[in-house]
Amino acid sequence: MGRKLRSPTRTISNRGELPRFIGQFPCTKGATFPLTFDSLSALLCGVYLEWRSDVVSVAFEPREYRFEETSDLPALTCIPDYEAILDTGELELFEAKYAEADLRDTERTKLKLTAAHCKQQGIPYHVIYRDILEKDGFIDTLMLLRPYGRLQFSTETATEAEKRLSRFDEAPLEIWRERARHEGVPAGMLYHLLYHQRLPLVYRPLIQVELMPCRA
Repeated sequence: MGRKLRSPTRTISNRGELPRFIGQFPCTKGATFPLTFDSLSALLCGVYLEWRSDVVSVAFEPREYRFEETSDLPALTCIPDYEAILDTGELELFEAKYAEADLRDTERTKLKLTAAHCKQQGIPYHVIYRDILEKDGFIDTLMLLRPYGRLQFSTETATEAEKRLSRFDEAPLEIWRERARHEGVPAGMLYHLLYHQRLPLVYRPLIQVELMPCRA
């Protein structure tokens, strides 16, 4: 069955020869709640931007950009997947794609043209590739940790837990879990600190039982 959603700039449909993966997800930094996405690549890009500590606000397809023809570039109309506002107040644009090697020639040409126009306008523009986010279990780990990132702890409790664990070097998740158990830090607190990058985590492909349940 076909499904339709709306972004601020267009109607998004999953109809077609290959039905698209579309939907909405609760993004704590979203300009709207929930935040819409039009592909799995866009979803994971949104999760990545939400995790970044320098990003304070994320919007999905909030506006259409119309670039005028210049002496060396043709005119261009485009709708970047995401606008992000950084903690510096700066605006950055992001496009989500699966893999650079899988781009069609028309896609590759438009991405290069968009990047060139943005550079002339002084707008940072980035293409985020899903296959890179998936490398070494990075985005899988973020997806598992992010619910714990939304937990609320008092400043004193979080600071004390971080103090107990901050003497340790970076390590994979299972080693951090053993350290937290030894130091008396609950699993939920550990996952919260790891998600917010307050402890150095080594990302690697996850096994099925990697994230143990939190019973706190």
